[in-house]
Amino acid sequence: MNKLILLSLLGFIILTGCKKDDTIKPTPSCPQLKTEIPYSGIWKRQFEAGPGNLHTVNYYIYQDSTRYVLTGPIGNANYLMERDTFLLDDNRFIGHTNSGQYYLMFTKNVSNDSITLYKQEVNDLVEGMSITIPSATKTQNHGWSTYHK
Repeated sequence: MNKLILLSLLGFIILTGCKKDDTIKPTPSCPQLKTEIPYSGIWKRQFEAGPGNLHTVNYYIYQDSTRYVLTGPIGNANYLMERDTFLLDDNRFIGHTNSGQYYLMFTKNVSNDSITLYKQEVNDLVEGMSITIPSATKTQNHGWSTYHK
């Protein structure tokens, strides 16, 4: 009987600890909490990786995931990052692929037709939450890049 009461109490604490309230920010302990991503859509940029090597990067940003597609003569990639969390305060998206790779993305300068995006691979959700917004001059991970609809 005591075990049943204890399990019921524990279940109640878990359920009430992860409220679905937009005033509460997503945290690693409440990853199911969803804040709407205001810049969902398809974002694209082109760049040259050496003379005549035009590459295209597309981000397909959905509410539950982001797809990254790179095409070009030197490199190609196509993977889906399932959303683990999104923080509106600093436009921080953390997601993972089906192979267990984690990515952190920040966006800034969001308008109707362009965004500036920074992405880097991280070890896990906890590391992604601990990283501060990169400086505007940071060049690691290809730095900040502008994408258009």
